[in-house]
Amino acid sequence: MHTFLTRLNSSFAYSMSVLGALTFACFLSTALNSNLSDVSLNVGRVLVRKASDLSIPRQLNDLGYVTLDLDVDLQKIFNWNVKQLFLYLTAEYETESNKFNQVILWDKIIRRGENAKLTFKGMNSKYYFFDD
Repeated sequence: MHTFLTRLNSSFAYSMSVLGALTFACFLSTALNSNLSDVSLNVGRVLVRKASDLSIPRQLNDLGYVTLDLDVDLQKIFNWNVKQLFLYLTAEYETESNKFNQVILWDKIIRRGENAKLTFKGMNSKYYFFDD
């Protein structure tokens, strides 16, 4: 006859094996999905103006404006394991004073159940960017 602790140990080991197998099955259900989507992004109007930076008096900096066309369908990315997507669009450029500059132009959070097909024509950038 086995003791109480032996039976408890074998029951615990069996339940952990079953939970491990279920966890691996959940992993396999989404790991093999393709999370790629076709994106069409076009840059419309790019405008650079001299503007005063309010944090530094009497200094003019470059202020950039960009209009964009964006067309993407993200509906196939959502599955049981994806609750929301955070999308962002960055611009990278190089200047004489800085080797690498990166600026966020636009961002959006899409939750499950919302319209995941985005079509924007002539969209202005959400965030303007200054360059020194």
